Order: sequence, then structure tokens, then C-alpha cells
Amino acid sequence: MELEFYLNTLINTLKISMLYTAKISIIILLTMFIVSYIMNTGAMGKIGESLSPILRRLKINPFSISSILTCFFSPTIGYSILAEGLKENKLNKKEVIGTSLANSFPSVLSHTFTFFIPVVIPILGITGVLFVLIRLGVAFAKTVIGFLYLSIISKDCNFEMPHINKMDKKENAKKSFNSTLRFAKRLIPIMFFMMTLVIYLSKIGFFDYVERFVEPITNFLHLNPNVGILALTEVMNVHAAIVMAGGFLNEDILSSKEVLIGLIIGNVMTLSSRYAKHSLPLHVSLFGPKFGTKIVMINAIITLLLDILIIMGLLLI
Repeated sequence: MELEFYLNTLINTLKISMLYTAKISIIILLTMFIVSYIMNTGAMGKIGESLSPILRRLKINPFSISSILTCFFSPTIGYSILAEGLKENKLNKKEVIGTSLANSFPSVLSHTFTFFIPVVIPILGITGVLFVLIRLGVAFAKTVIGFLYLSIISKDCNFEMPHINKMDKKENAKKSFNSTLRFAKRLIPIMFFMMTLVIYLSKIGFFDYVERFVEPITNFLHLNPNVGILALTEVMNVHAAIVMAGGFLNEDILSSKEVLIGLIIGNVMTLSSRYAKHSLPLHVSLFGPKFGTKIVMINAIITLLLDILIIMGLLLI
């Protein structure tokens, strides 16, 4: 009898998961294709071009300005410009650090169009919008800090706009389709598996056991224990965490506020590993082990402090 219950629950869960995955996948992949196509037309570069008159008036080193503008469409190229300026003695190390902070918002904005809009918002809805705004807010705060620092220590020189390559429509459509297909192969299995797991564990009462196990800690912080599960999942895989968060919202296991707290705690927990996997190799290759590590550490510490402030603010609401 008990085996029959678990088997029927699993079958029902699989049906729900397949339906959910199919519906959300259509929205995500269509959005991904459209956004990718728009990005390849040089839309992010046009944002940089429209901001160039404002940035010229800030009397910041032109290599810094070029790097910031380039980060709207390619953060890697943006940081390469900084490395070139430092190598040619047209930038000093303080200017590189300030520019790396100022690059935060342009870099996250490009990530918004490639991940947040096509993936996070379709899965999480209004909660996803709030999460994106929080991530953009943190990046914007870092950019403001960078600009303030640059305005104090930077030297004014002749301005140069970075060159932006564009594609023809046929090449763009092909590249956008291929990138969407590659993304689908990674995301859809994760989405189906995580949604099945969340719904099944919810139906058999697993989360009730977890709640009792971590109750002392969560009671102290006034948090649902599943917030911790969400944060730990983000440590393993950010896509899985987003899908799990969607499952928690759909099953009314977590509220919108609790999902936001879980995702931000997960971001704090993965901060060191994420910087080590992605930012550190790039910065070390461009600026050397000592200075590259210093740039990454400064960015990581400021991000950590801002995330902690946001978590504290959400807990007080």
C-alpha cells in the first residue's frame, strides 16, 4: 500500500513536471533567441554610444571610459582594454581598480539580457523581477563607488570610442538559434529534474522533516528552513536553484521574500567559488597573479558587504 502511494505520487509528479517544463521552456527559449538576436545587432554597444557624451564630461582616463563602454557588450574585451592601458602606462593601478568597480553595472546589465530576462523572470515571475532589480542595484552601487574613486584619482586625456562589430541578419539568426539550442540542452534537463524533485519531496512530506531538523537555526533567524535548502542548491548550480525557487513558489512552500533571501544567501555562499572559477583566471591572465587577485578580492568584498546589507534589510521587512 505504501509502495503504491509513492509510485502514484511519482507518476503524478512527473506529469506535472513535464507540463510545467514544456510551458516554461517555450517561453524561456523564445525569449533567449530574441534577446540573443538583439544583442548580436550591437544593441548593448548602442547603449554605450549613447552614454559616451556623459562619460566624456567626467574627465576620466579614456582607457577607463572605453573599458566601461565595452563592458556593455563584452566584459572580457572591456577588461582586456584595461590590461592594455596598464601595460602601455596609460593607466595606473588605482585607475584599473576604480574602473573594475565601475564596470560592474555594464557587465551585470549584459548578463541581465543573457540570463536574468530569458531564464529568471519567466520561472520566478514578479519575484524574479525583484531579484534582478536587487542584483542590478548591487552592481549599480559598485559602479557608483568606482566612478567616485575614479573622479578623485583619474587623469583626463583624449577620448576614444571602442569599435563594435556587427553581424548580418542571416548570420545573426543562425548564431542566435545555435546558442539557444546549446542553452536548451543544459537547462531543460535541469529544469525537469529539479521541478520533479521539489514537487515529489513536497508531496511525501520531506520538507516537513527538514523543517524540524533545522528549526533551532531558522527560528533564531525567523526563516523557513527551506530557505537553507535553496541557498545550498545555488552553491551547487545556479540554474537548479532558480528552478527550485520556482517550484517552492508554485507549491507555496516559500514566499517571495523567503525566495529572495535564499537566493541572496546562496549568492553570498558561492561568492568565493564563483570569483575563483570565473573572475580570478581572467584577471590573473590579464594583470598577473598578485594584482589580478587584488582586483578580484576588492570586488568580492564590496559585493559581499552589499549582499549582507540586503539580507539584513529583507529580514527586517
